[in-house]
Amino acid sequence: MPHWKGLLIACAATLAVTLSLSVLPMAGGRMKEGAGDVSVFRPVPVKRLSSDTIVDTMLGLNLSLKVKKVAWNGTVLSVDLSNEEYGNDVDRWMDDLRRLFELAFNRTENVSRVLVRFVAPLGPEIEGVRSDVRLLAAVDVRRTDAWLSTELSNLSAAKPFQDEIWRQRLRLSASQL
Repeated sequence: MPHWKGLLIACAATLAVTLSLSVLPMAGGRMKEGAGDVSVFRPVPVKRLSSDTIVDTMLGLNLSLKVKKVAWNGTVLSVDLSNEEYGNDVDRWMDDLRRLFELAFNRTENVSRVLVRFVAPLGPEIEGVRSDVRLLAAVDVRRTDAWLSTELSNLSAAKPFQDEIWRQRLRLSASQL
């Protein structure tokens, strides 16, 4: 009988070790902060705008208006925004401008000038063929503009078509419709 006792003790010990080894990985996962899905792509803050990062950067802004065209030339960022879906909602225009300027002048270090054109299609798109656009307004802002450090947060509430100060700050040009 002692022969069976030793075998039974060995089986019990093996079972205990096996169970403890299978539970250990789960216990370690519970202890970690933020355990869960592992992110494959991690957003990296953009410090320098380049042709490699411009698409992801513009998508990350979540602009209200449709981005029609983006050009990066040296230190100048040019963006065409279309208002075809929202009409002439100046509040949306100004909020999108604020986001663009925060990106260009606060989060990056190599943008010296931002040119934004607000455009509208002349006609509807037919079978994926773009229609020509008309220029509604244009804005030209430079990193050296003093108002950026103090008034950028107030840009969303600005009324540049009625307020001469904002029109000058933005170097706003509006087309005659």
